[in-house]
Amino acid sequence: MTQEGLWLGSPAARDEAFGYLLARLRALADAAQRLGGVLHAPGVSLGPSSPPAAGDTHTLYVTDAAEQEVLVNLLRRYSPALIALCGRGTVGPQPDRVGSRWLTDSREHLTTRYLASADPRHLEHVRADIRRRDGIADLTRMDVAPVPETDDRPAAVLVRCIDAQLSVTDLRAQALLLAALALYARRKVRAGNREGNIPQAVLEKNRARAVTQGLRARFLPEGDRAARAADTVPARESVRRLLDELLLPLGRLEAAPEELVPLLVPVEGPDTGLPPTRSQDVLTAAARRGPHELAAQAELLLFHPRPGGLLLESLRREAPGRVELLLGSWTRRLARAEDTRRSGSGGNRRKGGEKRGEKPPRGGSDRATASGNHGRRSGRPDRTGQDQRGNPRRNRGDQDRGRDRKGGQRTRGGSGDGGATARDSRRGREPGGPAGQEPGTPRSGMSDT
Repeated sequence: MTQEGLWLGSPAARDEAFGYLLARLRALADAAQRLGGVLHAPGVSLGPSSPPAAGDTHTLYVTDAAEQEVLVNLLRRYSPALIALCGRGTVGPQPDRVGSRWLTDSREHLTTRYLASADPRHLEHVRADIRRRDGIADLTRMDVAPVPETDDRPAAVLVRCIDAQLSVTDLRAQALLLAALALYARRKVRAGNREGNIPQAVLEKNRARAVTQGLRARFLPEGDRAARAADTVPARESVRRLLDELLLPLGRLEAAPEELVPLLVPVEGPDTGLPPTRSQDVLTAAARRGPHELAAQAELLLFHPRPGGLLLESLRREAPGRVELLLGSWTRRLARAEDTRRSGSGGNRRKGGEKRGEKPPRGGSDRATASGNHGRRSGRPDRTGQDQRGNPRRNRGDQDRGRDRKGGQRTRGGSGDGGATARDSRRGREPGGPAGQEPGTPRSGMSDT
């Protein structure tokens, strides 16, 4: 979804991008094998020493400063959920139950600050605040950081709070999730919406819980009095809310449930009778059978070419019916979200509100329907001298008297300028027009306009 990076807006584009990545990894593995080495993902212990953990850094390009501000703050709000969902421990003979081994050991990460603006002058104030509080003057040390525009590169948002994954299929699921968040932020900006500020103390506490406990954590709520609230929210529930909020952009990206398996099974697997299994759990089970089995499974996991990878393959062997139940449920949810988007945007509606392929009601008026007269018959007279209610057609003098009784407003359904009145009403409802929206009209941040 970028100019200089990878465009991931369709399944074919994702197949091409991650197929290329697989080919490069295979070439690297062959070179390592010729030198007597083995290529494996970071944090996989194939020997007596503990391997270092690492992270996956994602760069999301944006169109302007407003989108950059909203995307940074959106990712900031969901950063504890992202850490809990995508973090992992070291894989080896001894199970590592930490939420994120990389962030636990890191001394180079800061909790993201709220951006009131992405203007360079405001970013200088944020940098000064970080220097005063933490002794660091680099904004890119934050979990989510704005990257200013340069002569050869557009403005971007850096996401660096996600652990390095064990397979290309896990990386694909994460990239798809972040692309949906970027699309969601763009649509919020187009709708004129911004992202609110979560108290920094609450965010830091939730982040610390996600780093240490992962999906087992319980988060403080995000309200104004959240720091003193006794009720907590399970991390799985926070991730579930994130996925629900992204149904529309995931549908726009034509996401398949198989692509999202590494994200869905740990969160929604228990609802269908599946264990909350992740890719690292597959390798942990292999590690108990010895280093050779672990090395073989790690290679299969890393180079698995299909969406869902070795995780989906192993779950289909153990519980095929339950896996298909989960996939079928998400197939329907994504389809319903797309239908909602189309109906909400008018993509499958014709003038007057009728569905595509339907004819307007006989004797009805498209212009009256467009003016907000939904569910009513138009009182516009027909050529026989009667209106649709069977009343005799009134002459111009009757219409004038009706207008006077209405305080100077012409009665609805009269001939002459009635159609023009409907057109003016419809034109006043167009967002961004001279008249703007009517009072009380809701504005959706997800409408496809």
